[in-house]
Amino acid sequence: MVLILGAGLAGLTAADHLDGTDRLVLERGDEVGGLCRSFREEGFTFDCTGHLLHLRRPELRAYVAELLPDGWLELQRSAWIASHGTLTPYPFQANTAGLPLDVRLDCLLGFIEAMRAAENAPLASVPDEGPLGAGPSFLKTRPEAAPDEPSFRDWIERSFGAGFARHFFTPYNTKMWQRDLDQVTGDWVSWSIPRPELADVLRGAITANEKSFGYNPEFLYPRAGGIDALPRAIAARLPEGVVRTGCAVEALDAGHRRVTLAGGESHDAEHVLSSLPLSALARMTTDLPRELAEAAAQLQHVSIRVVNVGLRGAPVHPDVQWVYVPDPELPFHRVGLPTALTPAMAPEGHHQLVAEISMRPGQEPDADDSLGATLAGLVGLGMLRDPDDVVYARVIDIPEAYVVFDRERRAVLPGLLRFYAERGIVPIGRYGTWDYLSMGDAMHHGQEAAHWILESGQ
Repeated sequence: MVLILGAGLAGLTAADHLDGTDRLVLERGDEVGGLCRSFREEGFTFDCTGHLLHLRRPELRAYVAELLPDGWLELQRSAWIASHGTLTPYPFQANTAGLPLDVRLDCLLGFIEAMRAAENAPLASVPDEGPLGAGPSFLKTRPEAAPDEPSFRDWIERSFGAGFARHFFTPYNTKMWQRDLDQVTGDWVSWSIPRPELADVLRGAITANEKSFGYNPEFLYPRAGGIDALPRAIAARLPEGVVRTGCAVEALDAGHRRVTLAGGESHDAEHVLSSLPLSALARMTTDLPRELAEAAAQLQHVSIRVVNVGLRGAPVHPDVQWVYVPDPELPFHRVGLPTALTPAMAPEGHHQLVAEISMRPGQEPDADDSLGATLAGLVGLGMLRDPDDVVYARVIDIPEAYVVFDRERRAVLPGLLRFYAERGIVPIGRYGTWDYLSMGDAMHHGQEAAHWILESGQ
């Protein structure tokens, strides 16, 4: 028996790739998908914050195409930054044309100074990852941060210079991570933040930069609207009874691989795959050594409040898919426009705006205050013409949204993951491995975990 805790993308993909194996997926919620869910009200479809499918692995692309034949739109990224009273294309560091001249000069000079400094003092490298020795190959973690390893703030300034840091990176990421950037390490950024060449920065300061940057210039989205089409399609392939919803895990005896549910029902397994937040899994593990339990309590994350708004009329920027907002005076750091992905997301003659507000757990503002401040901010940005156009609004919270990369995480993760892997408990997915992953990466975890179990012969 393989027990899979959580019916998100990682858990469902693992279950699908364990075809022919006795397996059971236990999901706390009343539907599959984890955070890859959608809700539909009054003709609008909203995802539980933005979910776009970036697939770097050919085998995953083939798998997804098989799940929803002819059900995907292949879209080109149209992401923007709202700053200095205008919209400029993403990424900021390669597209400053249109910004005030003094801002462009500040960014360019800072970038050149950072390049010169790097010639004499190269960026400190982050140590290579090494396998834990048990479990699938993705169960890797870095050693504890070296004393001289740069913080995320250092990484920004050394990579892009003081100007880019001042005008975008520092204010945006301070809003996003809800803490001083000296407290965040730089080991999560290597694949997610593009670093252009000097020629790209210069070109982008003069004219529109046609070159694509970053990991997500192209992506997939369900043609009919709603990212929940993906987990539902995976679940539909599983035999009846493999997925059980409404099953909250209460305790884990890791040594015996015994899972106890709320209400007392228990299951023993040969292997356990867990996409539960690693910090939550640690709290419910009855035989976790005290020092590991205390260390796990140091794992940090930020929550996200999502303000979903349905509006009558056409959007102000019909082709813009999402916008990054560094302005510290505005509550939200990102705004999505789902109808730019597919018009199926809203009734005819309507559109949506979805604003994301990053929060420290336990410091959430009043939901009505967030809604009011968001509407006022959207009007100020010129993305909302008139609050009277709002015909629908709903505020939802995502308690565990983004893992905080800090020195405590570095110190905790090796021992914690090793404890579980050595006992046949395999953490998977973004929250299971306490990492910064895309949806495609989460699905890859599910595939790899399934292959590892099958190859082990157990």
